[in-house]
Amino acid sequence: MKKTLSLFLLTLPLLLLGQEHSWDGKKIAPYARIRCLNIFVNIIYDVHPEYNESFSDTTYWPPVTDPALEGVNNTAIPKYLLDWMDTVYLAGQTHGYCTRLYGESSFDSLQITGDFVVVNLRESTVCSQPWIGFTLHYIGNAAIDLINENGLQTIYGHNKISDYDYDQDGKIDFLNFLIRNVKKPYADINPGSGYGTPLTYPIYMERGSYTASAGTRQCVGDGIFYANPTNIVTHEISHTLFGDNDFHTSGGNHRGSGCSMSFLNIQGGFGLMGAAGSGLVSCNGYERWRMHWKHPQALDYISARNAANTQSVVSDITREDGNKTFLLRDFVTYGDAVRIKLPYKDSVTSSNQYIWLENHQVGSNNKLDFLQYSNTEQCRPQGAAGIYAYYQSGRDVLEGTGDEVWDSYDRDNLKIIPAEGYYDYELIANTHQVNCVNYDEHDYAVRRGPENPFCGGQDQEFPLFPESTDTVLYISRESETWRKYMNSTQDDHLPQLGDNLDAFSAHVKINMGTNPSTNNAKTYHSNNSGDLIKAQNTAKNIQTTYLTGLSIEMTPIQGTGNFLVNIRWDDYNITNDTRWTGKIALKDTAILTAGNTITLAQNRTVAQPKRDPETGLFAGKTNWRCENGSYLRQDISSVLHLTENSSLVFESGSHYELSEGATLRIGTGCKVTIDSGAIMQLKGFVEIDSGGVLLFYDTVREDNLPHIIVRPGGKLIVDGAH
Repeated sequence: MKKTLSLFLLTLPLLLLGQEHSWDGKKIAPYARIRCLNIFVNIIYDVHPEYNESFSDTTYWPPVTDPALEGVNNTAIPKYLLDWMDTVYLAGQTHGYCTRLYGESSFDSLQITGDFVVVNLRESTVCSQPWIGFTLHYIGNAAIDLINENGLQTIYGHNKISDYDYDQDGKIDFLNFLIRNVKKPYADINPGSGYGTPLTYPIYMERGSYTASAGTRQCVGDGIFYANPTNIVTHEISHTLFGDNDFHTSGGNHRGSGCSMSFLNIQGGFGLMGAAGSGLVSCNGYERWRMHWKHPQALDYISARNAANTQSVVSDITREDGNKTFLLRDFVTYGDAVRIKLPYKDSVTSSNQYIWLENHQVGSNNKLDFLQYSNTEQCRPQGAAGIYAYYQSGRDVLEGTGDEVWDSYDRDNLKIIPAEGYYDYELIANTHQVNCVNYDEHDYAVRRGPENPFCGGQDQEFPLFPESTDTVLYISRESETWRKYMNSTQDDHLPQLGDNLDAFSAHVKINMGTNPSTNNAKTYHSNNSGDLIKAQNTAKNIQTTYLTGLSIEMTPIQGTGNFLVNIRWDDYNITNDTRWTGKIALKDTAILTAGNTITLAQNRTVAQPKRDPETGLFAGKTNWRCENGSYLRQDISSVLHLTENSSLVFESGSHYELSEGATLRIGTGCKVTIDSGAIMQLKGFVEIDSGGVLLFYDTVREDNLPHIIVRPGGKLIVDGAH
C-alpha cells in the first residue's frame, strides 16, 4: 500500500497539469494485484420455458430449469472456473487462462485472480418489480439482490471486502458479470458480446454497500468460452487497460460505433484487444510498449539482443540509426521485438508509421501463443513458428494530455504483414458449408488473384467487394474469407483468423521490391454511418507508397528458435518480377536488376470510399513519381512496363538511366513525362505502343535513336526539348 500511495503522490502534480500516461492504464493500473468478484448467472425460464431449449449444452456449465432451484451457489456450478481464473497468484505457476494470459503478457506485473458466485435466477424474478425489463442491466441488479439476501458467499471463501479492495478505496476493484443463457431479441445481448463497464447496483458486504471501480458485463453462452484466450471477457478487461471503443484493434474491432479507423477495412491481427477476429491469442509488442511491460532483464520497453546474444539493446530504430542487426528470442517469453519507424509520409499531419517484428515460437514456447481455436478444434492450424510482422499507424504518444494519449484518430491501427504477401482478391459464387468452428453455410468464396504488394488485401482483414452499381462504399459489401482459393489450393480452415502462411519461418529478405515489401502501408481514415463508409480525418492519411532502401533479412538460427534480423537502409536492388499499383513515389534510389520486370498496373482492391470516375473502380490510376534527387536505373534485360493507363513522371532533379539492353515499354493509355531539369540517359529500348505517350520537356541523352520505337498510334512529344 505504501508503494501505491507514493506513486500517487509523485504523479499528482502531473495530473493537475493535465499530464497522462498510457502506462497508467485507462481504468486499472497495468502494475497491480487485482482480485475480481465474478458473478455467473444462469436464467431459469419460468415465464417462457421454451427458451431453456436454446442453451442445451450441459458439458461446461449445466443448465437449471427448475424454478425451485433459484439461489446462490446451490447447483449447476460451471466446471471450468479454475481453468479460467486462479484464486491465488503463483508466479510461474499460473493456470487459469485469464490469469495466465495477463501474467505472461505483463511479466507478472498484472496479477489477476478472483473468486466466484453462481446465481440461478428465475426469469420471473427479473421481470417483477422493481425491475422493468429483461435486459442485461436488470438481470444484473436482480442477481445482486439475490446475493444480498443470502449474504456474499463465494465458492472459495473470499467473502470480505478487503479481498476485493487492494487499494482500499471502498470499492470493489473489479467486477465481472457473466451470463449463460440470454440472446436477442428477448434480452438485449447475444453470446460473445459484452461491455467494458461494471454493474453499478450496490453489493452489501460486512462494512456496508459497495459498487465496483471497474468491470465487465457479457453473455458467455453455454460453451467452452474459457479455453479461448481471446474471448469476450478478455477483450472487455483489456478495454480497462488500453482504452474505450476508439482503441479496438488486433481482431477486436467492429462496425458498431463511428470512431475513425485508420483503414477502410476492418483489420485482424493478434493482441489483448483482439477478439473474434484474432489470429494468435497472445499479446503483441505494441501493447507491451503502451503498458510499459518489459522483461526484468530488458534494457527498454522496445528491446532485443545484440547479434552475439550477450546483452539487451534498444531496438526501436529509425533510418538515422543506420544499419542494425538484432537477435530475437521468443517474444512471449522474453519480450524481444523490433520496431522500425518508416521515414516518409504524405504530410506533417499524417500519422507516423512503424513496422513491428516479433519472434513467436508457436508450438515450442509453452505459452498462450497459438492461432485462435487451434487448441479446441482440429480443423484449425496451430500456427507456424517464426517472425510475425505488422504495421502500426499512429498512436505513438504515450505521455501528454488525455486527448493525445487516448486519441480518437487511429482505431484499428495495426495491420498484419503476412509472409504470404498482398494480392487482389475476387468474390466468387460458391455454395459450401464451413466445417470448422461455426459450421455455417455460405454462398461465396474468395479467390486470390494477381500480387499487389502496395495496395492489395490479405486474409486477416474484411475484404470489400462493391457491386457493379455501387457508387459509394457500403459495410454490407464486407465478405469475410471463410473459403479461399489459391490457384488449385483450397483453404477451408478460416484463413481470416490466421494460417501457417503468416509467419516468416525460413530465411528471407524483404525490401522495396518484394511481396510483402518494406514500404509503408496506405491508410484511408474513415468511419461508418449506418451502412455507409465515409472519409474522416483525411489529413491523417498516407495515400502514397514511398520506396526506400529499407531491407529486413530474417535468418533462423538452427536449433535455438532464435532469429537474426539484419536491417539495412541502403538496399535499393529489385531482384524479382513485381507488379506495382497505386500512387508511388521515389525519393531515394531504385535499381531494377538484370532480367527482372516491374509492371505498373491498375489496382483492383478497394482503396477509396467512392467510385473513381476515370477508372470505374474504387481505386485511382497508378502513378509513379520520381522526385527531385531520386535515381532510377534499369540494368541489362530488365523491363519497366506501363499498363492499364498508368503513368510515370520524372520530376526536375531526378535521374533516370536506362542501361543498354533494358526496356521501357509504354502501353496503351499510358504516359511517361520527363520534366525540365530531369537527367535522362537512354541507352536501351523505349517502346511506345499504340495509345501510349512519351513527353519530353528537356534535353534527353539517347545513344541510339533507333532504340526509340513508336508504334502506330503511339506518340513521342518533344515540347521545347532536345
